[in-house]
Amino acid sequence: MYLGCIPAKFPQVTAAIDAPATFVGRVKPVRVLIGLRISYLTDESTSLERQLFDARKYIADRAHLGWVEVGVARDAHVSATKQSPMERAEMGHWITEKAPDFDLILFWKLDRFIRKVMDMQDMLRWAEDHGGKSFASVTEPIFDMTGPFRHVIIALFSALAEMEANNTSMRVSSFRESNREKTRWAGGMPVYGYEVYKGEDGAAYLRQNPHQVNVLREIVNRLLTGDESHAAIADDLNARGEPTPRGSRPSKRIVESGRQYKWTAAGLRKLLGNEALMGWKMETRQVAGKKYYETFPIITGEGQKIRVADPIFTEDEWQALQGYLKDRTFHVSSPTNITPFLEVIRCGYCKGKMRLHVMRRTLKDGSRAEYAKFRCVNPRLVDGRTKNGCEEQVSWEPGRLLATFEHHLMEEFGDRDVEERIYVAGEDTEGRMSEIEELVPHLMADMEPGRRYGTPLMRKTAEAMIDKLNAEYAELSGKPTGDRWEYRSLGKTWRELWETTELPDLEALMRRNGVRFYVYTDEFELHIPERLKI
Repeated sequence: MYLGCIPAKFPQVTAAIDAPATFVGRVKPVRVLIGLRISYLTDESTSLERQLFDARKYIADRAHLGWVEVGVARDAHVSATKQSPMERAEMGHWITEKAPDFDLILFWKLDRFIRKVMDMQDMLRWAEDHGGKSFASVTEPIFDMTGPFRHVIIALFSALAEMEANNTSMRVSSFRESNREKTRWAGGMPVYGYEVYKGEDGAAYLRQNPHQVNVLREIVNRLLTGDESHAAIADDLNARGEPTPRGSRPSKRIVESGRQYKWTAAGLRKLLGNEALMGWKMETRQVAGKKYYETFPIITGEGQKIRVADPIFTEDEWQALQGYLKDRTFHVSSPTNITPFLEVIRCGYCKGKMRLHVMRRTLKDGSRAEYAKFRCVNPRLVDGRTKNGCEEQVSWEPGRLLATFEHHLMEEFGDRDVEERIYVAGEDTEGRMSEIEELVPHLMADMEPGRRYGTPLMRKTAEAMIDKLNAEYAELSGKPTGDRWEYRSLGKTWRELWETTELPDLEALMRRNGVRFYVYTDEFELHIPERLKI
């Protein structure tokens, strides 16, 4: 019997010489990532626990098909209409960094995963580019990613989900618009000093809350007639146990968490500047050219404000209060409302974020002065009051800090080649290797006298075939079988890329790579992975 061409790496083959070969079909594992999402933790009908329980049962029912759970992406307080799966904290990390670790994303219902057609189309393209990933729904059996019409079915479901989200938004907007210029209360939490009551017509209206009005008048009198600061008054209110505006109407979630609200100097300034204290009906609008929102009085078509309750202050008292606040308030903000490398540059002591703060103040000669600095903003409690910044209070001048970060990064990576990270779907070599393991014993059996390859002439043919299969098996056994990331040089250094790339793209690049620059009082610490990738 011919044995010379069988290497030690063929243990299955040598064992099969003495026993008839039996081929057992293997079920290829389907590695399932469970995706959970909810807008509010108090939504019991689709709670994260309910979704997870149903998803795991769904996987267990398909264990005979090779389904196995490999992870859970849990995203709470996330709106699917505002954040695509790639932008969510946990799901986004799995999609962008751990794609080789799973084959299928399982969600409780499509609208738990996605609510916009464009987002679904983006996910379909991503799935095709990453080894043909699949999607499945626990509660929607018709949602099938295995058939030839899967893209049509997915597009239809995502269109319906987006339509429902739009309809909900339209119903809310329509209700608010119909009540916009009426004196009734449209809903939500009124400003401190007022409370909601039901009128004779069954509609909601506002009236003054006597206790809160007395607290407001006390605060204003102490500011205007004494030398007390906002912070001192806030400390006194906290010591007395006086509920804050939010603390007087805590949500169920806040009560269950045990969190307590505290009066702060900034909170007092913001409250006392709110025109709703004069009984005007307000609405929230985005500030032109900015990314934040502010409240403004609603103006009717006739150019009049709408008064929905009696004012807490007289007009003279209001003007005096606003003049006082204007003279005493620092305007703190970033000139562009953007902090460079927000997720990258961190406080070395508490590992919290460093934000760019710009203080502006009008000097006695009428000129404006600006004071910019990076400052640690990790919150901490001091005498029951929340303050920004850890105990070390790290702060740095922006130009010096950014230049130092660039110097350290370029010193470490500047002369290395830029590599692009590419997703490579692993080849299914196990099936072919199983075939070879089955074929070789049959060929060897056929080389015995009286069999097909039993003559000297035909034996050479069989030996050549076995040599070829042997070489193929050795080649297949050396190939990586799983999905993986591979890296390809782009023909330029990181220094060249850094000098030609816009700041937002550089920031995104550093975040994706997990770069961290820890800042201390008099030193720095750069944390980077072994390789940076595009």
